[in-house]
Amino acid sequence: MPTFRADLYLRIKIKDFDLINSSNNLFEILKKLTWLRNIQMTKVRQDKELHGRMVINEWYEISGSIDVPEGSKSFWVLSKEFSQDEPYNFFMRIDRNIEAEDYDSAQKKAADWIHEILIESIKKEFLVDDFELEPPINLRKKVDLTRELT
Repeated sequence: MPTFRADLYLRIKIKDFDLINSSNNLFEILKKLTWLRNIQMTKVRQDKELHGRMVINEWYEISGSIDVPEGSKSFWVLSKEFSQDEPYNFFMRIDRNIEAEDYDSAQKKAADWIHEILIESIKKEFLVDDFELEPPINLRKKVDLTRELT
């Protein structure tokens, strides 16, 4: 069976999000996942002047590699405060190889894997308000991979 690169984006909105505590909790969840390797978290701070006032933005980035039988790929997370421009708290890019009959089947199979392994782990620790899982829409037609929150 051929191997395809499944690249998926996961956006999650959390109830009662706190930048420091929620980022640390997510990092602890991710460290327990056996398929993640070389995981690390970095605090990022951006200071900029806007109309004569200093605006400070802070967020956390978590990165690592995915160790799966079909071959390792990358994993990246952005943990930040919800905003109108970016209406989520966690943004994740999950990029892995997966065996399937065709590209769409690979994306679906990867989405099922993400739901089972990652989203369910997050839902055990956080009150998830909403989430979206989809392939990069600029690279491919939009395929709805979002499930009902239960």
